[in-house]
Amino acid sequence: MKIMLARDRNVLNTNWLIYLANLLAERGHEVLIACDTYSKLGTLSPQFVLHKNVRVCNLSGRNENSVVDLYHRFRAKAIVPYFRFNKLIKQEKPDVIISYFPTDLFNITRFQNHNIPIVQMIHNWPPLILDKYLKKSFLVKWLYKKSFKKIDTFHVLLPSFAYDIDKWFEPKNIEVIANPVEQIADKDIVDLSVEKKKIIYIARIEKSVKQPHVLVEAFNKIAKDFPDWKVEIYGLNKYPEYGKEIMDYIENNGLQNQVFMMGYTKDLPSTYRSADIHAFPSNCEGFSLAIADAMAYGLPHIGFKHAHSINEVIVDGHNGFLAEDVDDFANKLKTLMIDKEFRIKMGKNAREDMKNYSPEIIIDKWEKLLNEVVNK
Repeated sequence: MKIMLARDRNVLNTNWLIYLANLLAERGHEVLIACDTYSKLGTLSPQFVLHKNVRVCNLSGRNENSVVDLYHRFRAKAIVPYFRFNKLIKQEKPDVIISYFPTDLFNITRFQNHNIPIVQMIHNWPPLILDKYLKKSFLVKWLYKKSFKKIDTFHVLLPSFAYDIDKWFEPKNIEVIANPVEQIADKDIVDLSVEKKKIIYIARIEKSVKQPHVLVEAFNKIAKDFPDWKVEIYGLNKYPEYGKEIMDYIENNGLQNQVFMMGYTKDLPSTYRSADIHAFPSNCEGFSLAIADAMAYGLPHIGFKHAHSINEVIVDGHNGFLAEDVDDFANKLKTLMIDKEFRIKMGKNAREDMKNYSPEIIIDKWEKLLNEVVNK
């Protein structure tokens, strides 16, 4: 089967997309990742190497020829990409197209009459993705709705998300497939029997959704009772003002010897193995690979009960805790920090739960979906 994955930019930074492309290629499919960007193709993570059956086609990518390069730079910003995608689709003749964002759907459907089946990913909590498109001006909303009608199947990450799709659109085929989670060998998991007295957070440093400052505030409520415990916050800080806000809070509350902003880490396995608890105060996720990966390593978790996705992946009292608010977050941190045996039990449960998302299981579901879509 020939599969086109459409993603407008930062393609190589989207680890999950590269992982999916490689898994499909390993099953013998020909995979083309199509994008149209001059400056935001991204950088392939060190742990990934593109499979030989995966190609990346950047329609407006940088070019060694200075004249062509100037033209690509101009058209990527000034000329809509619909016609370039139309030309590529006619040239490649894929059996199915997987669209990453609604923007990508627009690129592969506007002013195009092909009848190639389209699987539209909704790669987060659906209202978070769809609100910004369906609350635009009347004309833009109308155009997007025309594109949405060309979707054969919506792909969502968790069962509850299917309901959110039904609220927005007339009934469509909706398929629930989570992200694949790498399974970790017994010898490489976290050894929770050895207490490190460390809480980690791993995600981007961002205020409105990820909100790591909430973890710092929660820990501050119990820090004096646990002077030998520390919190390490890992992640790319694209918002220096927010990073400074957290650092100022740390300093103003005398937490300099317990809470640390660690920056971006390329060595996730060692980071997971260095901890006892993974605290994740995000208020919304799609299917958090940060949580899933840490669970696969055997770490217990704490998140918020109101947080979409998190409140499905973290099962309260089983593989972690779900907190009502910041005070409850602090109390549940305290419970886990005190009880090592409880941490060990939760960590074992977390690792066992992630077996349901092994790459083999997830890619089987994708193959079944794509075969059904194409053969229909």
